[in-house]
Amino acid sequence: MNPATLTSKKINKKKILNYIITHESVTRIKLTAELGLSAGTVTNIVTELINQDILWESSEAYYKRGRKTKCLKFNGDFACVICVEMSERDELIITVCNLLGCRIATKTIGITFAVTKENPITDVIRAIISSICSFMEELEEGVRQKLCALAVSISGMVDTKNLVDIPIYNWKSVNLSAPLQASIHLPVYIENVTRIKSVYEVRYTEPVKNIIYLNMSPGIGIAHYFNGKLIQGHNGISGEAGHMTLNVDGEQCYCGNYGCFEMYCGHKSLLNRAKRALATINTHDVLFELVNHQNKPLNLDTLALAHRMGSVYINELLMETGKYLGSGIASLYNIFDPDTVIISGYGADFDSFILGIAQAEARSRIVNTFRREMRFEHARLKKEEGYKAISAYVLNDKLEELASR
Repeated sequence: MNPATLTSKKINKKKILNYIITHESVTRIKLTAELGLSAGTVTNIVTELINQDILWESSEAYYKRGRKTKCLKFNGDFACVICVEMSERDELIITVCNLLGCRIATKTIGITFAVTKENPITDVIRAIISSICSFMEELEEGVRQKLCALAVSISGMVDTKNLVDIPIYNWKSVNLSAPLQASIHLPVYIENVTRIKSVYEVRYTEPVKNIIYLNMSPGIGIAHYFNGKLIQGHNGISGEAGHMTLNVDGEQCYCGNYGCFEMYCGHKSLLNRAKRALATINTHDVLFELVNHQNKPLNLDTLALAHRMGSVYINELLMETGKYLGSGIASLYNIFDPDTVIISGYGADFDSFILGIAQAEARSRIVNTFRREMRFEHARLKKEEGYKAISAYVLNDKLEELASR
């Protein structure tokens, strides 16, 4: 087979795989109609993928014009992924799942991620590697044999040299990939949590091509897609929208700058502002009652409860946050002019309240206000489903390999 034919086949294979993964269950007829491929091309590629155990035909079928047609599905059990999340609660969440994000096993291990004199980066990395290795040893042999990758989601920056910076933990130019690779003996992916989540969300936005994915927890970050491709920037760290300035005279951010987007809309900032307010707000306010009298922890769930119960202070705090968020979104819209903005909130009950205010504020601030349509979507992924995003990120990269088989 000549190189041009091989390239064309690979492209068509990837198209078919992408379409089936996104739509979950598809017929050959649907593939032919939607992808503009000939029936012969679809049949040949699908047959090959079935023989390679990458696709399978489901037992379900439906009748079209008197003919029984079977549905095609991607075989998520073709391989497994170890998904690692560094939780803000100083917990390493390790999950093994198949390529479609179906969870097989999970374990949460307490680790102090912050680097100090007493807890140097070498000790932190050793603890992470030891935890992952122990988890792998506990897996069934059949699962271990199917492992195709290890992927780590971090709340920080990963540059083009694969060096990691996590300011909240005092990580600076840390090479996490090499020691993991040497110990785990699997391909290793390390990426920013916002980018990882964006891959999962963008999967369901076809045929939209120009997208801003805005992640609000734990920090503020964006992933920008142009013509369907993720823009990474010269140093590989584009998307740090949380550190664009909303208030030049604002309080200092952990990054060293002042008045950062994250200091007004990040969920840690939200909690810090609520904590400071407890010393000054009316003692009859619901938040004061919940925290100081009922001993509720000061977290997002407690803020949500206070909001539902009518806390005047929390209502004002959320309204202010929504306005700042709307101002930030307007800036992003003016800079990138996207087709749509996908917003992943805090995972709290008050998300819709804040986002409603933010959208109204953004619409009032964009240029050409009356002739521009702003399109917003809420993220599909739930707060506790990070492993689904990580597996989608790995699968997105592995498609190239699967299409080359």
